[in-house]
Amino acid sequence: YRAGEVESAVDAADTFIRENPTHPRVDYAHYVKGLVYFERTPNIMERWFNANLNARPPQDARKSFQSFGTLIQRYPDSEYAADARQRMVYLRNRLADYEVHVADFYLRRKAYVASLARTKFCIENYDGAPAVRRALEIQVQAYEALGLKDLATQSLQVYAMNFPDQPADTSARPWWKVW
Repeated sequence: YRAGEVESAVDAADTFIRENPTHPRVDYAHYVKGLVYFERTPNIMERWFNANLNARPPQDARKSFQSFGTLIQRYPDSEYAADARQRMVYLRNRLADYEVHVADFYLRRKAYVASLARTKFCIENYDGAPAVRRALEIQVQAYEALGLKDLATQSLQVYAMNFPDQPADTSARPWWKVW
């Protein structure tokens, strides 16, 4: 890992975890694995946001989130758990932003069912992320575009319960304004 050989570091961590599941330092192997993927994440996310939807999805961010989650779940008292939690919050927010960005992309192209699937995934999997607010707004817009007024009203009610001080922005956005 220190030598910059990220693939070798992941392989070594996986091998160590598989062959020494009860070793007292196996938590460090999970941590290193999460770090490797975490450090590869910003480049992929920034490249995706600056390019288009044909870019590679944030698989490294998901792998990092999963590795840190395993560390926290299995070794909650590890010296690496606090740092892993902070990194997971960051990753959760970035992954939620990714899902909302894709949902907005689909909404602008009138692929409403795909947009709804992305917003639902974001809301269910990244609860607490700031992007959930925008996901609910997109959900309302997609339901209204599909003519499903009851579901749009339910989504607005959920929005109002979760964000009582902030009015929902359910107006159509110009294509040049991403957020």
